[in-house]
Amino acid sequence: MDETSGAASVATLSEAAAIHRDLIRIGRAIRARSDAGPLSPGQLSALWTIAQNAPIRATELATRESVAGPTMSRVVACLEQSGMVTRTTDPHDGRVSLLTPTATGYQYVRGATSRKSDLFEEALDRLEPADRIAVTRSMRLLADTVCELDHPSTAPHTAEEGA
Repeated sequence: MDETSGAASVATLSEAAAIHRDLIRIGRAIRARSDAGPLSPGQLSALWTIAQNAPIRATELATRESVAGPTMSRVVACLEQSGMVTRTTDPHDGRVSLLTPTATGYQYVRGATSRKSDLFEEALDRLEPADRIAVTRSMRLLADTVCELDHPSTAPHTAEEGA
């Protein structure tokens, strides 16, 4: 392959590949801007999901986070040890535990979310109002569609929710 054909193939990346690349760039910017503190990005994501869906079973959390059950068990154990979540017995099935953030966990999520949201707010403020609305709707639609393809049982958000 010569340099010309290599350049041509890079220039003709599909829309999906370009979006994937852009999402990676956004993820890097978020990680560079925010300090997750004592939690790994995976632990923070799980804590955020628990906070948004509490009380939640670990199996449902694993599904929503797209990880295997044993992996989620390790994540939850770390969150428990750090005082971010508690387990309670499911009143409908005594064999199952429900996860709920502690006050510290909720506070941690609010702080981390605020730092990350600030970056998006700054970026969105630079857009024209119509572009801002289009980006917000498009990102929600793309996220819901990808999650639905990955886990058909996970109900997507509506376009109006959280927008």
